[in-house]
Amino acid sequence: MHSQNKFYDYHDRNPEGKVHILYMAGGSWHDHLAVASILRKFLEVRHDYYITYSEDFRIFTRPLDQYDIIIMNGMPTEMEADEFEGFSNAVKEGMPVLGLHSATAALKKDDAHKSNYTDLIGADFGKHPPIYTIPVSIVNQDHPIVKNIGDFEIYDEMYFYKEKREDSTVLIEAEHEGVITPIAWIRSYGKGTVFYTSLGHGVGAATNKYFQQLVLNALIYLTENE
Repeated sequence: MHSQNKFYDYHDRNPEGKVHILYMAGGSWHDHLAVASILRKFLEVRHDYYITYSEDFRIFTRPLDQYDIIIMNGMPTEMEADEFEGFSNAVKEGMPVLGLHSATAALKKDDAHKSNYTDLIGADFGKHPPIYTIPVSIVNQDHPIVKNIGDFEIYDEMYFYKEKREDSTVLIEAEHEGVITPIAWIRSYGKGTVFYTSLGHGVGAATNKYFQQLVLNALIYLTENE
């Protein structure tokens, strides 16, 4: 008789008693589904989280009480007013957000909400050099999100920003051609806490053990400190 192995068998996937993640993705230029599938296996199979994946931002117009945290890795060019208000109001009232990679490139054509969204996520994407193996440096060694992660390398895109909020606490940074850019930070938005990392462009980044540990640490910190 076949014995169940929890590390490979999804038949008993059940949200009861687990941290429920709303994973928002979609938009152009990125294989969001491939990244999400890798993170879902890492978080659900190895660490017992429960993920609902969606590319439909109408979900923000409905109650979000069933979710414990939002992962934002989508880059919609705009949101309807009720979509953005549902999202931002949830965070203001205490919903934690874990932003990945393309989250700072969202709402590029949304003049009505872009400034407020930048306040929430912490920056507005500007440009990146060609993807390469990036050496990144931990700059806040005592923070729980990075305390067990040393400096590391990752095959990814390095983001530079047209605009960034200066009231974030930077945890990781990197240098390209003499210019330093933040790679990960944490900030407050109303009663909510927002962590963002520019890492996570594709499969090469999503399978990096340091990136996965960073995501796990951030989830633990955000959900246990709310």
